[in-house]
Amino acid sequence: MAQLTAMGTYHSLLELRGISFIDDIEVGSYNNVDQQITIKTPWISKALVADYMTQRLHLALEHERHFRWVIQFLSKNDTNHNRNYTGQLLADCEIDNDIKIKSRIHLIWEGEEYYRIDEEVGQWENLKPEVKTYQYILDSPFWTNLRKRYMSEYCVDLLRKIVRYSSLRDNVAPEVTVSHHVNPEGRIILSCTATGFYPRSILLQWEKNGELGVWGKETSSGILPNMDSTFYLRLTLELSSEDSGTGYTCVVEHTELKTPAVYPVPEKPTVEKPRVLTVGIVLAVILLMSCAGAFIAWNKRKSCMTCI
Repeated sequence: MAQLTAMGTYHSLLELRGISFIDDIEVGSYNNVDQQITIKTPWISKALVADYMTQRLHLALEHERHFRWVIQFLSKNDTNHNRNYTGQLLADCEIDNDIKIKSRIHLIWEGEEYYRIDEEVGQWENLKPEVKTYQYILDSPFWTNLRKRYMSEYCVDLLRKIVRYSSLRDNVAPEVTVSHHVNPEGRIILSCTATGFYPRSILLQWEKNGELGVWGKETSSGILPNMDSTFYLRLTLELSSEDSGTGYTCVVEHTELKTPAVYPVPEKPTVEKPRVLTVGIVLAVILLMSCAGAFIAWNKRKSCMTCI
């Protein structure tokens, strides 16, 4: 999905920001201030050749001109030409095994969706009756051809390039660690972390004595990308103070595991290394201060003996 947000007045475009997502993960961004495309996921840069990135930059500059015209057109009847306006374009497409499943565009003005279109249907849907008079612009040959070209080249084709490249890498099973902590309030915190896995799809669940259920307050990090194009997920379970925390396991399902893998929770709380390190530092400081104090006291006694 691509999200473009433009802010400006009748006279000028003040800012244009673009963000690209794949499976809800931000992979790239653009800002008209520095006029550079930033790729957030390193391996995607390898999937896109330099010429393609140059084309994307030229496209972003085209977007600036188009948004400048749109803001000027929609604000022309406003008596205050210095007022700031915000326009947004959301475009998303989905493919499955290299076949396009869907492709949609949403047009938003001042936080309200005015129009949207499903490319498979090919007809703009008006969501704001008072601006329906503008539909002839969207239906004009210029904007229709522009829309189709952009969605084909920079949504569907871009996604295909990335997916084809990602399919070249080997699948990797997750590395799983399970920990058992006690928070300051005395509640037991169980954590199950899976990292280094590919492809992205994975399922982590808690079982107690072999049964799935809701055993406490669950929180999830969400599936996040690692720098090497693999993924990371952490699932945390906070138990009530009455629960002893025994009998729990983390069940992990991933294509590379073939069958669900079961990881038992350690019976004893996991040692908090940062806390041990802090205690060690404190003890070291106390020992150092004690030695310094003893040295000062000895030095004073020595001075007194010299005076005598």
